[in-house]
Amino acid sequence: MMNRDSDVILASLKLARAMRRCPPERNEFPFPPAIGRLLECAARNPGVSSRELCEFLDLRPSSLSEMLSRAEADGLITRTVDEADRRVQRISLSDKGQKAVTEMENVRNLDAQKKTACLTEEEKEQFCLLCNKLSAHMERLALDLPEDRRMPPPPPGPDFPPRVPGFPHPGPDGQDDEKPRKPGRPPFPPGGRFKC
Repeated sequence: MMNRDSDVILASLKLARAMRRCPPERNEFPFPPAIGRLLECAARNPGVSSRELCEFLDLRPSSLSEMLSRAEADGLITRTVDEADRRVQRISLSDKGQKAVTEMENVRNLDAQKKTACLTEEEKEQFCLLCNKLSAHMERLALDLPEDRRMPPPPPGPDFPPRVPGFPHPGPDGQDDEKPRKPGRPPFPPGGRFKC
């Protein structure tokens, strides 16, 4: 019988249950969570194109168009035409949008500090490293499953990009591996990978 003190899966389930019982604190913002995700993505990628947002937020163009229209009408973003390719729209945050993102990050940081106050900084780093390593290992195990047994990938989030075939994803050490992108995929913006 497995020692319960070293049962990683059981410990993970207990942590997940505790997190459900202690949901994140949220401020009331005048826009839905999906708009918040869009704003955070735009904040990390100034001048991102609408096509890139579709891909990395895993949205249909029509759905993204509605979200952009609402965010623009609320004064949260600006849209400009790319000078090199006039078919491309570039999305940037307005001052109001940047303020909203800062407020969301402050709420999230305070919530995280409160819930991880029992850990030292070194313990936090080690915990994240182990979680990334385990996640990458389980992702590889999932790829070995028959198609009918595979679960869909988790939904994307501000710091959890969707798994797009051909794009870098965590390797066994929790760092991005360098798998080549499929031909035809848009490149990441200059200076690094797309952050979302």
